[in-house]
Amino acid sequence: MVKSLIKGLGILVLGTSLYGANSLDKVKIFTENYPPYNMEVNGKLKGISVDILDAMLKHIDTKLTIDNVKLQPWARGYKIVLKKKNTMLFSTTRTAQREKLFKWVGPIISTKIGIIAPKAKHITIKNLKELNNYKIGAVINDIGEQLLEANGVAKSHIDSVGGKNPVVLNFQKMGKGRIDMFAYETNVAMYGAKSYQIDSNEFEVVYILKEGELYYAFNKNTDDKIIKAYQKALDTIKKDGTYTKILQKHK
Repeated sequence: MVKSLIKGLGILVLGTSLYGANSLDKVKIFTENYPPYNMEVNGKLKGISVDILDAMLKHIDTKLTIDNVKLQPWARGYKIVLKKKNTMLFSTTRTAQREKLFKWVGPIISTKIGIIAPKAKHITIKNLKELNNYKIGAVINDIGEQLLEANGVAKSHIDSVGGKNPVVLNFQKMGKGRIDMFAYETNVAMYGAKSYQIDSNEFEVVYILKEGELYYAFNKNTDDKIIKAYQKALDTIKKDGTYTKILQKHK
């Protein structure tokens, strides 16, 4: 009788453990080229957010590794994670507008979304209303586009693009005079320009739309146990010094 009870309890515990592990294994993770936070280099994912996630996964009861992360254009990944349970997208700026659309793990690191313009144009922006005097480039479903719309910039003044290299495309458009400015994360924009031999010194940040923080964004129907597991892993690497070492590595 006792042996049967112990055996039954063992099966129950094992089953619970396997269920937890399997649910964590089912998470599908998406990212985009968003250097220096996440980017593809010689077929491998690199960057601050990638290294942090890699360290986190080692503290989570899952078989997933960075090799399981899928690189997608931002707009595509964003739509997938909005609709499908047990999916995650990074690096995602957490905003009031997005708050209820996702479940959040973070913060990863601070971020600035600004307006970038060619220095030669000598553009000065004193308030948001003045943005309607210009044609502004953005990336589809990116925080830059969303902030422009939320702050009253007319859609006719926003020229949004998607694809694999939207940052480069926006810089090229500025160079050809097809747009006046570009709304995007400032570090990522300048890093992207340099990566494609565009002289970032010819451009400047003329206005800051938002200062915030980057997060790992999960579909809102994802099990809270999964969210807690990822958050606990991030908190752990912040406490044990791993997080700080990763940031120092990328300075």
